[in-house]
Amino acid sequence: MQLRDTSNRIDPVKALHGLLRAQGLDADDFEFEEHDSGFVDLLGTSGRIVSVRRRSTGEERLYATGPDSAWMGAFMMDIGSGHFGRVPRAPA
Repeated sequence: MQLRDTSNRIDPVKALHGLLRAQGLDADDFEFEEHDSGFVDLLGTSGRIVSVRRRSTGEERLYATGPDSAWMGAFMMDIGSGHFGRVPRAPA
């Protein structure tokens, strides 16, 4: 996927890669795709829809991105609650 120039906003795909690395997950096991959608307008936000799919489990989720959304928190909650599969635990 080619990332677009996002000089004045957070690039959702780069942010997701960073969150995955912070959790000890392999970002290469995930597919990310940004979508232009009128659905974002219906939600009253200014952003895009990002679909995230984990290759090894097949689980897929959609997130409405933008400066006024809580998409990163929702993604982290999905990771933490196991929606994408197990998260490696740090050695004790």
